Amino acid sequence: MKLVVSMAMVLLLAASSAEAQLCGGNPSFRDGPYQVGVSTFFTDGARGVEGTFAGGGESLFAGVGLSVTNFTAVDVRATGIAAFVGAEFATDQRSKVLLCPVLRLGFSSGPDVGPVDVSTASVRGGASVGVIASDMDGLMVVPFFGLAAVYDRVTTDFGGVEASGSDTGGIADLGVGFLFNRNVGITPLLSVPFSTGGSDVIFTLRLSFNFGG
Repeated sequence: MKLVVSMAMVLLLAASSAEAQLCGGNPSFRDGPYQVGVSTFFTDGARGVEGTFAGGGESLFAGVGLSVTNFTAVDVRATGIAAFVGAEFATDQRSKVLLCPVLRLGFSSGPDVGPVDVSTASVRGGASVGVIASDMDGLMVVPFFGLAAVYDRVTTDFGGVEASGSDTGGIADLGVGFLFNRNVGITPLLSVPFSTGGSDVIFTLRLSFNFGG
């Protein structure tokens, strides 16, 4: 049972890459009101992919994501869906330092191990800070740092008998966004969970594209 719960925690943490705008190293919705993104993530014993679609304006943004995670050690898979909402605020007069509070709700089905069916619901809330370190010749470089609290509730079903348990903790994100012509972003990211069922560092590589307007 501990293995199943730990795998579910890894799933929810891994499929939670930063969705903030410049605060998370992604193109700003001020330059394009719609965004599609794809992320691939890796951690010890698991790897996966997540696709997102989001929209926003001068400050507020929201979106949805779909993810698939493969657990290589036991050859099982889990799928997830998530919704997120956030806002972006400049903290200085030149709008070089940006703050983004973000709330994310998620639900996953799996990983099912043998006769045990698993589902997980999660809430993640926190904020990230991004700094526009360079903006010239069509390339913007934005290092960022994020910190969030995480609550997960895991439900297992074994032959019709259900059991559930919850876990709370946090996750710290550290990465840098490389934005081309303000509408295309490549963002490598390290996520470090703490005080949770999963403690392995998660590496994420995200590609995002803004359009419209």
